[in-house]
Amino acid sequence: MPTSIHASLWRFELPANNHVTFGNNLPGILSGQAKRGAVLISHGAGGNMMTPLLVQTAAGLNEDGFLTLRWSFGYVEAGRAPSAGGKKELPEMAAAVDFLVERAGNAPVILLGKSFGGRLSTHIAAERADIAALVLYGLPVRGMGKNPKPRDWSHLAKIKADVLFITGDKDKLCPLDELAAAQSHLSKPCQSEVVPGDHSYKPRGEAAALHICLSWMLARSA
Repeated sequence: MPTSIHASLWRFELPANNHVTFGNNLPGILSGQAKRGAVLISHGAGGNMMTPLLVQTAAGLNEDGFLTLRWSFGYVEAGRAPSAGGKKELPEMAAAVDFLVERAGNAPVILLGKSFGGRLSTHIAAERADIAALVLYGLPVRGMGKNPKPRDWSHLAKIKADVLFITGDKDKLCPLDELAAAQSHLSKPCQSEVVPGDHSYKPRGEAAALHICLSWMLARSA
């Protein structure tokens, strides 16, 4: 029985990491083998590839037979904020996908993104036919601030991949009614799960989010 479906799954032993660069000298960590699939793991606007939840997600996926590429957007090393609408970061993510596709062989390619990384993953998946699935950790359906502008999610209609949404029940960037409105654009059914916690599943929802993610990934790759 795979480790990832045990109740006490939050701490995995980290595998040996292969530090890589691609695109315009973007840093990444490649680990595992593509027996079940290859997963690109993209961080949120305020994080990087060492975000603990993403490190543990990669380790769990590696144990269950997935190749993972965790990486950091270029603005992290530059010490600046992401560009408006992620316009500069979308080409970087496309380069990361291309890098992973070359190493995936015939294995399906999956995009897993936290917040900002998930938002950009939806745009990539809407434009590519080689994305098999999407896992969205805390999709930011609205921006920050007191009266944030509504975001246009109509591009979700072009996504053909399987999609899993995991949302904290107190996530102020993803009210569940607004998430449902965004999901209504999808052309096929998705899976949407709610765990305790805020936008990062804190203080008690991280293990539940990880469990849901790994269980879903195993089930769809069986």
